[in-house]
Amino acid sequence: MDAAKTVQRKLREAQGELTHRAFAKRLGISVGSLARLRNSPQNVTLYTIEKISRALGVTPSQFLDDGDAHHRRK
Repeated sequence: MDAAKTVQRKLREAQGELTHRAFAKRLGISVGSLARLRNSPQNVTLYTIEKISRALGVTPSQFLDDGDAHHRRK
């Protein structure tokens, strides 16, 4: 799986039942940024990946690892 699809999948899984607004707030990004990431994440910055990873409690490499089914560090 490519990195863009991995970002989309991980965001979708991590959002769960949260609204877009609540999830964006949890990640520390705007709703518009979340929408762009969900629809076309090809141009995501390292800064954004780090910010999202920190909010989800994982490292950037764990977030981008398409084999990692679990988002949280143990």
